[in-house]
Amino acid sequence: MNLLIVENNFLLKENFFQHELKNKFNINFSSSIINIKKNISKKNFDFIIVSSLIPKLNSFDVITNIFKTKPKIKIIQILEKTNDQKHSFSSFYLKKPFMINKLLSILSKSKRKKSENKKKYNLKNGLIFKKLQRKLINESKKIELGLTEKECDILEFLIKERKFIKKTDLLENIWGFNSKVKTRTLETHIYRLRKKINKNFGIKRFISVKNNSYKLI
Repeated sequence: MNLLIVENNFLLKENFFQHELKNKFNINFSSSIINIKKNISKKNFDFIIVSSLIPKLNSFDVITNIFKTKPKIKIIQILEKTNDQKHSFSSFYLKKPFMINKLLSILSKSKRKKSENKKKYNLKNGLIFKKLQRKLINESKKIELGLTEKECDILEFLIKERKFIKKTDLLENIWGFNSKVKTRTLETHIYRLRKKINKNFGIKRFISVKNNSYKLI
């Protein structure tokens, strides 16, 4: 993950290195608009951290310029004073003084989410399952099917196991039900999922049922 810090505060820089962020993130510092433009033209940054109090620079102008140039970059605005105005283009706001752990938390969550976003399962029949987006996709036909949370959980469990899974095991792992609970919840979800897949992708055989067990075909 690449970070650009627009900040002239030496203490903040020290905090970054004291917390060994240099081992977790690629960090660049800028204190002039020329240097900022140079950095973002050469490298793709995941986050740009902008202080609201930068000598000879208007932080609002800095954030606006960054957003217009690279609208997908997340901006963390550091508010130096209690009456500092929040910029609508900023994704997160931190008021000074703040614990460095708050900043670390924002960065870590984004890093995990970015990693999860890349996670996908390639299935048969040209389908791709993306759990985080809750979608089944056929890229060649440009068809996307939205899934419920439980449908995603069922699919992911069957994908990982690649064998017949007993109904009781699915109920326990996905719903937390024990083997004594009598319910048609799973059957209902499987039926609806198979129906949706057949309707949208024309695939009749997707989940096989045998002896009260289920397997992804």
